[in-house]
Amino acid sequence: MIRFATIPLVLICVAPAALSDAVRIETSKDGRETVLLRPSATDGQVITRGAGVPFGTTPDWQNSIRRQVGSVRVADMNNDQAGDVLVGCYISQSFPPYTDWENYIYYNVGGTPEANPSWTSSVERHTGDLQVGDVNLDTYPDIVSVDGGSSFSPVIMFYGAAAGPDTVPDWQSTPPIAGWATSGLLFDIDHDNDLDLLTTNQGLDPNPYRPIYFFRNNAGALETTPSWQSAESSIQNTAAAADYDGDGWLDVAVAKWVNFQSAIYRNVNGTLQTTPIWTDGSTASKRGVAWADVDDNGSPDLMIGSSPTALWSNDDGALSVTWTSGATFFGQQEIAFCDVDRDGDQDYAEVNFSNGQTHIYLNNGGVLSSTPSWTYDSPNVGNAIAFGDVNGDQWPDLVIGTSGQPCVVIFYNLAPPLPGDMNCDGQVNILDINAFTLAVSDPLAYAAAYPECDITAGDLNGDGNVDILDINPFVALLSGG
Repeated sequence: MIRFATIPLVLICVAPAALSDAVRIETSKDGRETVLLRPSATDGQVITRGAGVPFGTTPDWQNSIRRQVGSVRVADMNNDQAGDVLVGCYISQSFPPYTDWENYIYYNVGGTPEANPSWTSSVERHTGDLQVGDVNLDTYPDIVSVDGGSSFSPVIMFYGAAAGPDTVPDWQSTPPIAGWATSGLLFDIDHDNDLDLLTTNQGLDPNPYRPIYFFRNNAGALETTPSWQSAESSIQNTAAAADYDGDGWLDVAVAKWVNFQSAIYRNVNGTLQTTPIWTDGSTASKRGVAWADVDDNGSPDLMIGSSPTALWSNDDGALSVTWTSGATFFGQQEIAFCDVDRDGDQDYAEVNFSNGQTHIYLNNGGVLSSTPSWTYDSPNVGNAIAFGDVNGDQWPDLVIGTSGQPCVVIFYNLAPPLPGDMNCDGQVNILDINAFTLAVSDPLAYAAAYPECDITAGDLNGDGNVDILDINPFVALLSGG
């Protein structure tokens, strides 16, 4: 999509008659960016460089409603062993105006999200992030809705249940100073086997800065007022946890906006230090942090979304930049690691707000590609990204949240079947024998019994057929030959 330069918020007040019907004005979920959009010939296209990214050229599923999506997640919310799609929505001064901003769940029905969400939150708040986990220790996943916006809505939580979460909030934060929470992080800081909550925050002019807040979980009861806050007040947008120094405790990396350095806060025996143990040395705008052992040396490396995006490789707790993106534009809203091709190393993904593009950089033997291996150019601005198995084939699918219509698209992972994996559980073992026998004797019955599986996994001699000539290669495969 053609994106124009960031424009002042006051332009949103221009009378509709003065704007072309094709003109759209969109504001990011943290309110820090506003762009003027017009359609272009590349809208909806996928661009690939080389081979290896297992996603197609068009979305496999999309919804039909017009919303501003601040967060997407994939999780089994109704206890049926299938990945449901969670959608958090926000509100801004975008044009044309948006009229609804509830949160939604598209439940998974037979490996596909339902056409219309059957779970809708009872409240409409500015949601910039969703976090999912069993906070109250009842075995069901809860939804933390990280809210804010200009109304300073507090963070809320919907408790899970066997058939799905409550639609009415069951928990609400009471921060010491009202503010705009921009993201959340659920993790067990103190090794007591429950999930604690950290939020990144901001305010509004003339008081735009807020501390980072931490809410401790006491045996399933999450405190409503934070018991910890950072010494510094700033504008933060994302947090991620990993044991970067190898001491057995999860530390927290935080991305910060202009005038502040992104940082790592060390966890000392279950308590975060209030000042950073490490900073990146730059006060340029940053959005997005993520940890992964990219080079497979046993230590988590840190990716920070910036211009350009930079990977800080970790050598026993010492961080240094070893990779920067060669993309032509940077405007990250969210970043993530996922082994999309299941080759044993972590690939990197990012979604950009202004140009609406989602990039995937493949990891080949511990080295990320210098430029995007796969790009989806949405006709909308990009806000959110998530990976999870939606269609039930054990491979991570890609979910993208945008502002517009549609506002959620899904690319199913199209990785080739594992030879001999006839029950498509990701392994080749004796559990595949009955499925293989059925595929050879009755392909139609196999297709009915294993609708999510690819029968070509049984073509072990490569002649294009699954028949008795594949029996000996199958036996050899099972026996390790």
